[in-house]
Amino acid sequence: MRRRLGGFTLVEILVALSVSALLVSLVYGAVRVGQRSARALGVHTTQAEVMRIGWQFLHNALTQARPVPDPSDVQNRTSFEGAAHSLSFVADMPAHMGLGGLMQITLEIEETPAGRQLVLSRRRIGTPPQDDSVESAVLVEDIDTLSITYFGQAKGDGVPNWYGNWDDSHRTLPNLLQISVKPTDGPAWPELIASPMMGAEPLQKSVPTVEQAEAEATTAMKQ
Repeated sequence: MRRRLGGFTLVEILVALSVSALLVSLVYGAVRVGQRSARALGVHTTQAEVMRIGWQFLHNALTQARPVPDPSDVQNRTSFEGAAHSLSFVADMPAHMGLGGLMQITLEIEETPAGRQLVLSRRRIGTPPQDDSVESAVLVEDIDTLSITYFGQAKGDGVPNWYGNWDDSHRTLPNLLQISVKPTDGPAWPELIASPMMGAEPLQKSVPTVEQAEAEATTAMKQ
């Protein structure tokens, strides 16, 4: 009887190569899944951090909102323009948050080739919107819905209520604001509810100028 020589047969080699290829494909697939999961987690973490910082800044700004006459429109005595999908107001921002003093804060949707972005911006009151001092940040790269409602006593009516818009015709700031945001590719953000500092107080007959308002704010910070 002929004895079998040492080594592997062609069939055994082919089987081994097939098993090796299968193992490599499984390992590569697991690595791809892990990479996608890590990227998704990183994107989610970044979006959550942007939401937290943006919402905190907007909440702080709204609590410092005050009625101040618009330098570019003498008829506008509050500089507050609140619509269902946009918001603009003046807030007395502390110096430790970057630009201090009376700032025009704007929350709005901007149409871009990449989609609809939710943008939060600020500029010192009295400077043109095209000025280099304007700072802005994109809170949501692709937003689905932005909804803002306002609670207060409108135009001297006896009973406060919720409204879809709020402007200078009310002569006061709203008592409360509720802002809802839903990104296109993610869950809705927690609703933001804030109360402007002077929402319940009507403007006085003698409206302070911008310089007087800034001087009052500086004096209050020193006390």
